Amino acid sequence: MRVLLTTLNSKFIHSNLALRYLRDSLGSLPVKVIIDEFTINDNLEPVIGNIYRSKPDILAFSCYIWNIEKTLVIAKTLKRVRTDLIIILGGPEVSYGSSSIMEENPYIDYIVKGEGEITFPLLIDCIISEKHPNRIDGITYRLKGKIIDNREREPVKDLDIIPFPYEEGFDKLKNKIIYYETIRGCPFECQYCLSSLSRGVRYLPLDRVRRELKTFVDSGIPQVKLVDRTFNCNPERARKIFQTIIEMGGNTNFHFEICGDLLDEDTLDLLKSAPPGLLQFEIGVQSTYGKTLESIRRRTDFTRLSARVKKLRDYKNIHLHLDLIAGLPKEDYHTFKESFNDVYRLSPDRLQLGFLKLLKGSGLRKNAQKWGYVFTPYTPYEVLENQDITYDEILKLKDIEDLVEKYYNSHRFENSLLYLGNIFGNDYFSLYEEFADYWRRMGLTGVSHSLFSLYKIIFQFGLGIKNIDQEYFKELIRLDYVSWQRPSSYPEGIEGEQGKDSKGKIRRFFNDPDNIARYLPDLIKYTPKQISRRAHIEFFAYDVTIDPTRGKRVKKPTQILFNYDTRGQIDSKAKITKLINLC
Repeated sequence: MRVLLTTLNSKFIHSNLALRYLRDSLGSLPVKVIIDEFTINDNLEPVIGNIYRSKPDILAFSCYIWNIEKTLVIAKTLKRVRTDLIIILGGPEVSYGSSSIMEENPYIDYIVKGEGEITFPLLIDCIISEKHPNRIDGITYRLKGKIIDNREREPVKDLDIIPFPYEEGFDKLKNKIIYYETIRGCPFECQYCLSSLSRGVRYLPLDRVRRELKTFVDSGIPQVKLVDRTFNCNPERARKIFQTIIEMGGNTNFHFEICGDLLDEDTLDLLKSAPPGLLQFEIGVQSTYGKTLESIRRRTDFTRLSARVKKLRDYKNIHLHLDLIAGLPKEDYHTFKESFNDVYRLSPDRLQLGFLKLLKGSGLRKNAQKWGYVFTPYTPYEVLENQDITYDEILKLKDIEDLVEKYYNSHRFENSLLYLGNIFGNDYFSLYEEFADYWRRMGLTGVSHSLFSLYKIIFQFGLGIKNIDQEYFKELIRLDYVSWQRPSSYPEGIEGEQGKDSKGKIRRFFNDPDNIARYLPDLIKYTPKQISRRAHIEFFAYDVTIDPTRGKRVKKPTQILFNYDTRGQIDSKAKITKLINLC
């Protein structure tokens, strides 16, 4: 019997951890197991054709908010041409309200609810042996035209019984992000999150975690993302794992979801020693408004969290990703502005402005009427409005989110944004709000923009801001632009004024071995012509090396050397050196 495990990932670079757990759970059964992953961006017809040609007897889908609608279309179509095909759904999107899903979709034969490593092999064995499934906890199924919803299965208590999902190696996962977990469950009760529904936290043994982390490093996996909901809920255990990763070295980047205010001083001291690029932290702030945090049962000490984030930021060795959620209870447009500014001022490497999803089974979904929630009737069940924030305001936040993604998170406009923020008195929300109004007023929404045009747009926007030093602002945008790529041309409006004299100075600089030895020692093996392709000198009318947030502008001819072969491991910008003898 052939069992095909499949899913639609949200991106090509993603892989599905659940399918590999399920494959391994079937190890003792007389079945041929195939994993075949697709993406939500694939055309459905080829996906359906590929699944059909695999000739499965049992087809099992891993279902999430991002893929459920297309998954159901695929399943329904395949059932039309393979009436004998047994179709099973599993995953968070079908674990709640499974009876309703089966009523609405008569081509589905079984749904596995919750964790599937025990339930799924029992169900497959039952199908093979044609036994009655009434004794299998954690499933919903059909029997003589009726839908039977068996009782829930208790979560797996001993995670060590679950095999390592990558024993077969990584040959089929080249160019993919690898997902891994050391914890299931979460000690917190955040009402927007499904993890709040499971009681207690279960851990993989530390010695096993160390062995498996070494497998990733030894295999040269580029990135491993841990799906642990709050990795450092046990700070001592987390510190030991960080220590293991730091000691192993290697080039694998490990991404963790952590609680910022749980970081203790011992852990911070350890993290300071981590090589740049080894660790990446995602910290869910969600809101800094006390009444909102109380309403969603989220315990966060933002003062403590801020202090920890600032320390990590100063280390400059760990990529920091901070999250906000718009549309939470009791947070109106104005209090969200404060949350936004609180988080933005921490200068994370990435700021994600997300919008509340009313997930099936979550506390907020169950109490949606209490908070006056209106949300999309289709996945991902995203908030439209509630009693505290209107749809008009949500749409404004959508525009701001788009600009944060284009400008802040790209890191290509850091100096420009710092200067504009300084003009706005560090009220960054108002800056983006005004920028979003300009964007819509100029008809720029819904249009694809080149990188060149993004520089031009922010320059034109800045020219209209009161009290702006237009010449200085232009210099900062040019600094931002040249920090990323050697310019063969410049975006309209920010062109430099380098004449024949400056070009001659640049040529002489690259031809002088002493200059190369002093400023570009890593390029000393190259010829002057080759060096000039890997480095660049730009002339500025201001000393743009001075932090623009200080409000001090020094108009002084300044030459900056950009080394594109040496880039920051966190921000990927060229190494910058201020030259003092090139006059």
